[in-house]
Amino acid sequence: MFHSGNPTLNESTFESPSRWDELAERKATSMTVMGTVNASAILLAMCAGVAVGVWMLITRNPSLAPIFSLGGGLGGLVFALIISFKPRTAPYLSPIYAGLEGAFIAGFSYFVAANWIPNPDGSPNTGVIFQAVGITFAIFGGMLAGYWTGLIRVGPVVAKIMVTALMGLVLYAVALMLLNGVFGLGLPNLYSSASPMGIGFTAICLGLASLFLILDFQFIEEGARSGAPKHMEWYGAFSLLVTLVWIYIEVLRLLAKIRSSD
Repeated sequence: MFHSGNPTLNESTFESPSRWDELAERKATSMTVMGTVNASAILLAMCAGVAVGVWMLITRNPSLAPIFSLGGGLGGLVFALIISFKPRTAPYLSPIYAGLEGAFIAGFSYFVAANWIPNPDGSPNTGVIFQAVGITFAIFGGMLAGYWTGLIRVGPVVAKIMVTALMGLVLYAVALMLLNGVFGLGLPNLYSSASPMGIGFTAICLGLASLFLILDFQFIEEGARSGAPKHMEWYGAFSLLVTLVWIYIEVLRLLAKIRSSD
């Protein structure tokens, strides 16, 4: 009887309340961007909180640094593999992963600050750590802005190249551990080398890690658009944390190499 020229008002607008209940139920059980943002904030806060607490313990007893670094790194790797193969475990295991990564970050940061680039009096150079944190979030903000404005996108071909490059870095690290650590072949370790080639290698690793943020953003947006299950919010947050930790480590290594080469 009554017709509106407003395209947002039609017969379906005033359908039975059951339709609205169905939409609300679907939203409550589906992945959303805001839900992923909230989960990311929780994981990041847990990681930072544990890192600060462990750092305070290490400053009182520096011998704990390798324990937390190795334990947190290996423990985080185990939980990361479980979550990657079983995404449904993300809401329960990703907070544990965040805590382990916080312990790893604190131990690794202290090692770098105290052994690679200490202050003239021998104390840990904490200034470089704050710089690394600031640069990490600056990279995150820049990549996020570039993504939402449409300036940066990663297509299927580039994504495959990125994954292949990541696998190459992993294989190189494994080769160093086996061939140098076990057989003592003395292969050049570009991960720790402060030579121009080592600095360039770390810069490439940092660029690759930064691009993986775009893959994370695309995954979160596509998951929310396609109505992925609710637990994928935590999986998306877990993926973001993995990438942010990687970026922080590369930034810290790059700053340390540049300073030690001066």
